[in-house]
Amino acid sequence: MARRRDLWMAVGVLTVSLWINLGRVHSTEFHRDEARWVHRAYYLRELLDPFGPTWDDKLLSRGQPPLGSYLMGVGLVLQGRDLDTNGLWSFFHDPEWNERRGRMPEPADLRAARRTNAVVGAFSVLLVFLIARRLSNPVGGVAAALVAAFHPTHVYLSSLAGSDALLGLCVVGAAWAAIRLADRPSWGRALVLGVALGLGTATKLSPILVALALAGVGAVLVLGGIVPRSVADRRPVRWATGPRMPAAPWRFRLRRELGWMLLSVPVVAGIVFVVSYPYLWTDPIGHTVNLFSFRAEEMESQGEIWSELGVESRREAVERVGIWLGERRSTARWFGDQIRVRIGVALVPPSVDLILAMPGAILLVGAAVRRGPRSAQALVAVALGCQVATIVAAMRADFERYQQPILLAVAVCAGVFVGQGWVAARALEARWKMRARPARTTAVADPTPVTVPAPVVARQ
Repeated sequence: MARRRDLWMAVGVLTVSLWINLGRVHSTEFHRDEARWVHRAYYLRELLDPFGPTWDDKLLSRGQPPLGSYLMGVGLVLQGRDLDTNGLWSFFHDPEWNERRGRMPEPADLRAARRTNAVVGAFSVLLVFLIARRLSNPVGGVAAALVAAFHPTHVYLSSLAGSDALLGLCVVGAAWAAIRLADRPSWGRALVLGVALGLGTATKLSPILVALALAGVGAVLVLGGIVPRSVADRRPVRWATGPRMPAAPWRFRLRRELGWMLLSVPVVAGIVFVVSYPYLWTDPIGHTVNLFSFRAEEMESQGEIWSELGVESRREAVERVGIWLGERRSTARWFGDQIRVRIGVALVPPSVDLILAMPGAILLVGAAVRRGPRSAQALVAVALGCQVATIVAAMRADFERYQQPILLAVAVCAGVFVGQGWVAARALEARWKMRARPARTTAVADPTPVTVPAPVVARQ
């Protein structure tokens, strides 16, 4: 019964999010970055010629990892469009100049690319629901899904032709894969986790650092599994039959095996990254260094070009995240706007998204510390926390699209807090009912003996 309920809830979450995203496809304002992403849809065809000129060491090849371009190509083909789209958009000229030279995407191509990301964004919300559901309960899962699905930033990026929605999907997909690995360690599930992070690296580079962080957890488990660390591990085990036996060796073996699995994650992620990116094939190490150097220089130049959006320190980066997700855009304020527009009631609710997420993050970290490094809570905290920390550390310009993975992490933490709050509220309700229930009165037996008259037998 519970599984069927969760299945229907997951289907509902996916359907609602997809409906919201598709509803914004036609109304989202055009962004010039979309022209380049639609233009690069032909990368999908160029995979058949991995040593061709498309993958030479040049600006366009180093500009962006290719997975977002592959996604645009797949979306266009599945919707009946071809891979021959607009020309390369020039950022040095105005839109009119680009449009006269055929560099503006055709409306049908642009809508198809946006619909592709609408599907990607909906599956991200589904994974947010599953993660929060596993870490708390169905109430927490639904709360997390609502925060993500209706958040204006998520809806905007899920109705825009780009790669930011895909990065969010890879990040939460890796978090869900980490949960599955912690619940039942196996090399197959470790492979899925590595592939998810490898695909994320082929989208925006930063997930490779998440893979390295998880490998750090694996190193701790391998070293900690050599010798029993806790009193519970040293305590003898009483089996159902027979005498008391020494500490179970499978505890140490399981810990070491999970550790080795996590140590393999960056290796798998690196292989997937290189295989998916033909530009790296001729010189994997050298071209990877060039790629990271180019991205770092580009981030620095963005802060200089758009001085009003420049980020000078990590403290300022954290403040910018709070402004984007707490003041400018929030799910609570979106609901307030809808009430004002549709009903006419002026309602300005506080931006509760971050207010709910901060104690939820504390609860998640506390559960991770309490349950240990091999728990699902620990692996999710490391995966999402490392991704958020990487974005904050690398932020040089304050663009809204950088907030997508942070937003999904905020939604998960908010769901954890709501779910645990629901459990606490139910416990308090049950306790209050127990106290309010009147005490049962028990009858006291009368100590006076009762004499039962003998039966009268009638004479014959």
